[in-house]
Amino acid sequence: MTGLATGSLRRCLASRLTGLAVLIAACVSVGCGDMNSYPPVPAEARMSKPSGNLAPGDEINVTFSGAPELNTKQKIQPNGKVSLPTVGDVSAAGRTITGLQEQLVSLYQSHLQDPTVVVSLAGASAGVYVSGEVLRAGKIPLDRPMTALEAVMEAGGFTKFANPKQVIVVRNQGGKTQRYVLNMNDALYGRDTVPFYVRPYDVIYVKQSNW
Repeated sequence: MTGLATGSLRRCLASRLTGLAVLIAACVSVGCGDMNSYPPVPAEARMSKPSGNLAPGDEINVTFSGAPELNTKQKIQPNGKVSLPTVGDVSAAGRTITGLQEQLVSLYQSHLQDPTVVVSLAGASAGVYVSGEVLRAGKIPLDRPMTALEAVMEAGGFTKFANPKQVIVVRNQGGKTQRYVLNMNDALYGRDTVPFYVRPYDVIYVKQSNW
């Protein structure tokens, strides 16, 4: 092989090795699975939109201060009602807890010397679903405003194989499926981040790390 051909071969190999080194460096710095660019999450999508209203399937505690024997735990029926002692069926779905409580005080006014009634939420029917690289995949009840990171923690937190930089939230909104990719790494390390609040029936999927 001539010296000229040998020199060309060496330059070709050097060029390829340089390109490979650049690719490896990029993978190390951002992770090969993170090399795709994702659109930023809209501010509106991050906001919590709790209705504050009771819904069928919600479970409530009804406590009577003056008549504890009437205390009951009720699940709101598909028709939106609960069946209570003395007063019978009462519409609960679509009301706030405070609104239902005020209605019950009024209904029991003529039945009890002390008509004080306290209503509290025992269990919410709405929830979010967490899967992928978490310790306890499943449904997380959404009984309060909750961030995606809190939902992951409720599911036991990340496994050792998880990639917190790629947490996918799938949301059905307006008849369309929206997909948001969250980077939770900054929040885990105490850096300032904008929280992403989940909404009923969101699906959260934690991807596996490529390393």
